[in-house]
Amino acid sequence: MNPIEPEILRVLHRMEEEDAEDRKAVGRPREDRMFTLHPDTSRLVHILIQSARCKSLVEIGVAHGYSTIWLAHAARIMGGHVTSLEVNPKSVEIARRNVKEAGLLSLVDFVLGDARETLKGLKGPVDFVLMDCWEWLYVDCLQTIVPLLRPGGLLVADNVEPGDAESDRYIRALEEHPLMETVPVPIGRKIEVSMRKSE
Repeated sequence: MNPIEPEILRVLHRMEEEDAEDRKAVGRPREDRMFTLHPDTSRLVHILIQSARCKSLVEIGVAHGYSTIWLAHAARIMGGHVTSLEVNPKSVEIARRNVKEAGLLSLVDFVLGDARETLKGLKGPVDFVLMDCWEWLYVDCLQTIVPLLRPGGLLVADNVEPGDAESDRYIRALEEHPLMETVPVPIGRKIEVSMRKSE
């Protein structure tokens, strides 16, 4: 596995500290929060992309670009590219600035808009999807993601907490989908890792 360069780690560590402070804030609107992917989850995603030899990467929910940096670094190792979908223009602006500071901006295309619509404009096959947007959108996005994924392609969804109504709805949709195999992984803030099966 390729080590992450110190200049990239500096950006990631700064963002981790900012996220820790942001999570202490009270009353800040949800659309202004960082909602950074957990560092452990980020490292797992980084490993999965390399081990499954993924090149075409899609991110749904950019926030401030922390996960985008992890994806872009993995994409650079694999000779791939990241398409990041985000509905909030302010988030895209902040993310673009952070990814540029990490020296990885050339590896990312930011697409502004509702992922339920922007996903329809993507061309498959896609190797890897990270879904970290509002949980109530997961099931709607899933219907468009599955046809885009190549057989063996991976879908990682963050903040999937069994017992939560939206999480349970998403897990049930995966379990009932004939083309998806899925497993909960208790890492970070809990994720669901899914793979598209061969037809």
